Formats: sequence, structure tokens, C-alpha cells
Amino acid sequence: MRSFVLAGMVVGAVASAASAFAQSAPTPSPAATTQDPDRVVCHMSPAPTGSRLGSSRECHTQKQWDQMRQEQQQTVNNMQMQGLSSQPGGN
Repeated sequence: MRSFVLAGMVVGAVASAASAFAQSAPTPSPAATTQDPDRVVCHMSPAPTGSRLGSSRECHTQKQWDQMRQEQQQTVNNMQMQGLSSQPGGN
């Protein structure tokens, strides 16, 4: 029973991390992915929680944004797979 509760907590933590990532990652419009991959695209990052100040602008080429998004998605997938294959508590 204890291992079931711990497993639920781990899955919940991974799911919340994945949803937080999904909310913070900007999604490109369909037109942006079909255009020139060397085109510079800028995204505004949100201000820290509890503040209206501190937002910043980050600029990269579309190719770089796509590569960063792919690496982040791979990281999330790896975390999810590790959570599914590990058994907390050793029972």
C-alpha cells in the first residue's frame, strides 16, 4: 500500500512538471514551422510568479527553437519513462 502511494506521488510530480513545462514553452504557429528555418523568432518569457516586472525577450532562429523544444520533450519523456520503470520503496 505504501509503495502504491509513493508511486502515485512520483507520477503526480512528473505530471505537474510536464504541465508546467507545457505552459511555459511557447508553441509555434503552423505558418512558423513551414517558413525559413533560419528566420529569427523572438518570444517573450513571462515575469516571475508574483511579479509584473522581469519578463524578458529571447530570440533564436526557428531551427534553434525547434531543436530546444525537441530536447525538452525528450527530457520529459525520459523522466516519465524512469518514473514508470522505477519502484519506489523497494517493495
